Amino acid sequence: MHAAAKVDPIPRLTRGLALVAVLLVATNAASPPPRHPWTQPGHVRVGVLRTIDNLNPLLSGQAGVTDLAQFLFSGLIRYDERGESIPDAATAIPSRENGGISADGKTITYHLRAGIRFSDGAPLTADDVAFTFTQIMNPRNNVPYHFPYDQALSVTARDPRTVVVRLRAPSAPFVTNFFRCGIQGSILPKHLLAGKADLNQDPFSLHPVGSGPYRVTSYEVNSTLEMEPNPFWYGGRPGLQRITYRIIPSENTLLVALRTHEIDFYFGAPEQQYRELRALPDAASSALPSAQYEMVTFNSRREPLSDSRVRRAVAQAIDWPTLARTTYLDVDLPDWGDIFPRSWAHTAQPDPNPYDLAAARALLEGAGWQAGSDGIRRKNGKPLVVELRTVAGVIVRENAEVAIQQQLRAVGIDVEVHNAPANLLFAPLGAGGLLASGKFDLGLYAWVKDPDPDDTQTLGPRYLPPQGANYSGIVDAQVGALQAQAYATYDRPRRKAIYAQLERRLGVLAPFHTIVWRANIDAWNDDLRGVRPALYGSDFWNVGMWTI
Repeated sequence: MHAAAKVDPIPRLTRGLALVAVLLVATNAASPPPRHPWTQPGHVRVGVLRTIDNLNPLLSGQAGVTDLAQFLFSGLIRYDERGESIPDAATAIPSRENGGISADGKTITYHLRAGIRFSDGAPLTADDVAFTFTQIMNPRNNVPYHFPYDQALSVTARDPRTVVVRLRAPSAPFVTNFFRCGIQGSILPKHLLAGKADLNQDPFSLHPVGSGPYRVTSYEVNSTLEMEPNPFWYGGRPGLQRITYRIIPSENTLLVALRTHEIDFYFGAPEQQYRELRALPDAASSALPSAQYEMVTFNSRREPLSDSRVRRAVAQAIDWPTLARTTYLDVDLPDWGDIFPRSWAHTAQPDPNPYDLAAARALLEGAGWQAGSDGIRRKNGKPLVVELRTVAGVIVRENAEVAIQQQLRAVGIDVEVHNAPANLLFAPLGAGGLLASGKFDLGLYAWVKDPDPDDTQTLGPRYLPPQGANYSGIVDAQVGALQAQAYATYDRPRRKAIYAQLERRLGVLAPFHTIVWRANIDAWNDDLRGVRPALYGSDFWNVGMWTI
């Protein structure tokens, strides 16, 4: 790989046992000697911006915790770099052809690998999967959402290596969403956690035990996580001897740390740094478009955005194409909905709430908000003020906030910015999360889309926190009916048509507006081998294969 090269997707890895063979060969192969004197053979130092709220992925809704789960845990499945489901603790992806999905579509059977173990040496069995399911559904646990697990009538261990799931109804996305490695998808050890009323304050959250390629040796909360190989990992010996995972809450500091070789891997850089990262003579970089949509969510749970006319006015007062071009620097894919433009389910449709200041002003006046002498609209003497929140320290979002403030001011809306760290913004409702508890008017953040286009978890009428991540608070029967139709339909052309109709309905309701589908911008010491950035899921999906 040449220095500063942009990484292109590689062909999809083969599945099943062939994949395991690739993993074993790749992870145990000797690495070439390092070219750089600052490279520490076998030791990778990762730098990330985002704080995290938990090392127990069951209790988190953060993408950053899904990233860490790739190091520490297994799901039944995981996603490869193209978003294809590949086996993890399971031996195969259930299908009708291999007998894993029953004829009526209501029974799913997973078979576990022989000899798979947790990092303390205890065997991982079907009982651990069933136990983790009960903990996800335990109302005492501060889980961010229950979907899709609440679609299961039961999850049972037929024998130590067989998990049987009985569904309420057939479900097209269930197989690839159930126990995929990450938040609400990582298998927990029953032998360490059984018998506890809840897991919210359990020491496990600071020193977890999983079955992934690495295990925790020490953790300084929201500062440094040290990891070493899991000697019991089913894939053989991982390719790294030590991982130092540093949380550095400044993108400028992260850039300096990579340039001065204090870190080897800079994950999730902002668009503003991409040209500089590409120019580094001793690093590789990637800006692969991903299924991570950067959006502004409108909180319908409190005034003034409880009025759909105000939500649509806000959407029409923001110049989305200019934001994508000037703030996000044309690195990402612009679009307005929540279907990834590179997904089979995407239908190109015009934005139902395009930039239109005259239309925005008319909507506000129709909702009773009249222009004031100071330029701010008022209704019954109350000024039109909204609170905008995003993750503190994210350069591109803070720049976007400035632009949004100016644009909304032009139609008489005053915007107050109150940012917060990621672990507070995205915490579950029971842990006081700002988004989950509705303590915002406008939320600027990204959501990572699964390969399946289902959006029940984020927009379903029954999935307000704590049941789900419907932070907008939109409750609409038509949305729920369309989601249910798509969910139960296995035929892709039919599903695609339903999602196009659903997108149009969401445009009328305006619970959110997407700005761009963000590229995952990463840069790393070019002595590091095996990095395969992903369209879906986590760029750490194959971290067990990395070598340096």
